[in-house]
Amino acid sequence: MDVEKFFVQKSGLVEKKIGEIVPKGSEPAEVYGLIWDLVDRGGKRLRPALCLLSCEAVGGREEDALGAAAAIEMFHNFTLIHDDIEDCSLLRRGKPCLHVQYGVPLALNAGDGLFMMVWKAAMGVGRNFEENKIAQKMLLEAFTKVLEGQAIELGWYYKNKWDVSEGEYRKMVEGKTGALIGVSCAVGAFLGGAEKEEVENLMGFGMEVGVAFQIQDDVLNIVGDEKKYKKEIGGDIVEGKRTLIVIEALRRLPKNEAGRLENLLKKKKKAKKDVKEVIALLKKSGGVGAAQKEAMRLVASAREKLEFVKNPAAKEMFEGIADYLIMREV
Repeated sequence: MDVEKFFVQKSGLVEKKIGEIVPKGSEPAEVYGLIWDLVDRGGKRLRPALCLLSCEAVGGREEDALGAAAAIEMFHNFTLIHDDIEDCSLLRRGKPCLHVQYGVPLALNAGDGLFMMVWKAAMGVGRNFEENKIAQKMLLEAFTKVLEGQAIELGWYYKNKWDVSEGEYRKMVEGKTGALIGVSCAVGAFLGGAEKEEVENLMGFGMEVGVAFQIQDDVLNIVGDEKKYKKEIGGDIVEGKRTLIVIEALRRLPKNEAGRLENLLKKKKKAKKDVKEVIALLKKSGGVGAAQKEAMRLVASAREKLEFVKNPAAKEMFEGIADYLIMREV
């Protein structure tokens, strides 16, 4: 089975589980209608798919991890609602962001509601009290890292900090993106009965492919096809995101061009011509290629952590997903 078909198959299971936790048509529609507006827009369902795959890879049944997979996907969608508000984004999955469509107050409240439903799902995870306690602790630690990663990035905006090092970027993205993909693999393996070393290896695999996934997303925001990508190209530039591409470009460009790039990036309001000029400078610098190379290095490292996976079909799917994440166009 190819990777996209695998995602579609697991999506159906996860969405059915979400429907059990948050039934469609629940009232008030001002909360649950907005939640389902976002959920029904689709998405790759990468995180829950990895959770279910990790469970099966160690000999577990996917139903053992389905509640955790649903909780993780709902948490991810909660963060999207709030991130879009914080970033003043316009498009999400090819449609106006919830705060654009319904206004900030309703979108913010729907995000809060979705976060509450996360814990409704998490309360039912595991076959007994002890498993539930450990799984909830794993989820809480990862969710906290996501919060901290987002805070680091927002702090850069607040302080108008542009001298971000690669190490600082890595710490931010390991929290904001890597932690949730890492725990998707780890908690799935745990609920499938994995040994501690297996759980740790799959956590490491998920963390590295998660960072690679974010780097590729940054790349697509510069060079992607907007119809395929379903978000505005150059949106990261408008928002002032400090990406690995930007860090590399500021380091590689001649001093005058690096200064020009930084001045453009610092502008609070950027015209279309400003965005076009930034994209041209980023491409010229070689920053895009350097970021892609780092994503490929991370995936190669992640694949080494799959040595212990004895299920050949699961191992092949893990490898296929890792490759897909840095080759994708959406």
